[in-house]
Amino acid sequence: MSSEFSDLAQAAEVLVAHYADEPKPVRIRLIYQPDALETAPVACPQGDRATLAAALAGDFPALGNPQCAWSHEPVLPIGGDFATLLHFETAPGLISLATELARRGVAVESVWPMATFLHALPTEWSDSGAVTVVAVQAQRAVAYRHPADGVRSVPVRLGESAVAEVGEWLGELLTQSPEEPVLLVCADAATAAALSSFVSAEDYPGVEQITLNEALARPGAFPRYHPAQLLPRSPIFTAQRFLVAASIAFLLAAAGLGVGVARAALAGREAARDQQTKLTALRTEVAQLRENAAEISALRRSLEGGAAGPPCGALLDAVATTVPASITLTSLRIEGRNVAIGGWVSPGASPTAVEDWRSRLAPASAPWTATVKAGATGAFTLTGGFRL
Repeated sequence: MSSEFSDLAQAAEVLVAHYADEPKPVRIRLIYQPDALETAPVACPQGDRATLAAALAGDFPALGNPQCAWSHEPVLPIGGDFATLLHFETAPGLISLATELARRGVAVESVWPMATFLHALPTEWSDSGAVTVVAVQAQRAVAYRHPADGVRSVPVRLGESAVAEVGEWLGELLTQSPEEPVLLVCADAATAAALSSFVSAEDYPGVEQITLNEALARPGAFPRYHPAQLLPRSPIFTAQRFLVAASIAFLLAAAGLGVGVARAALAGREAARDQQTKLTALRTEVAQLRENAAEISALRRSLEGGAAGPPCGALLDAVATTVPASITLTSLRIEGRNVAIGGWVSPGASPTAVEDWRSRLAPASAPWTATVKAGATGAFTLTGGFRL
């Protein structure tokens, strides 16, 4: 399906009209690239969605707004650090769109940024791993660029000169690397003709051009748990499914009502026996939990120092209560009396953020010492030890 629309409300109307005669619910996958969805290459810690949200929310407020959709490409090593492409809405839109479509019988199962869709299109890869895929229409162009040096980017061109700008950009790229594979996805014949005046498959062996319909027909791989998926993951047992299950259970109970009365007395006795068995098991578990609580209490007392060793517990409490939001910790290791903490500073943080934290964590009166060693692109290591 290919159709133009001016905003997300109109997009919903177009989709509902297209599937008007289909049995409901219709299940679809969306490729999503409105003007309010931006993509930024960022340095980041290695970690999951929660780690990136904690590290980057200060510079990208959308990550802390539950109404704004966001996602990221897989985190990859760059030199001695890590980086990703961050996709985020600058204004809410997707969640309302998906909710409205669901209300009208169109279930959006997953939503993917255009960059992720483009990355999945190539069927052949170069030896260096470099790849460039560009989607072009009359006044809009979006590219996914992954060069051999590994620094990914998503250039976007908008307006009357979009085709010319992306054509000149591709021309410069292919002048430097004539053999690099480039896949061009053109929305229509007029756009393809305009782009061919800058770049054509005849001039460069690595250039392939396909139509938008051909691109949509390609079997792109989109794993369910890929981090670029923009919609929040829905629980397996949703409220709607619960209602369906409850309705089925009610119908089954009604169908067996004729024999239910005869079985009621037997069921009651069986339930009483089950309850007694469960009560006995719970008493045993409670006793075990009380023993565990006593053991945990003893371990905590030993962590506080004295003859048992250094005050590890107090250090952990100090770390948890003093670390600022602009710092994300990635490791903490205690070996004997030595301590090592690794972390990463948000790009927008104060230049003295780590030193300020160190001074709060290890003042002169603390039973431990700490020094900071700065790394590249915001990484740092804090090392020290427990005083004798």
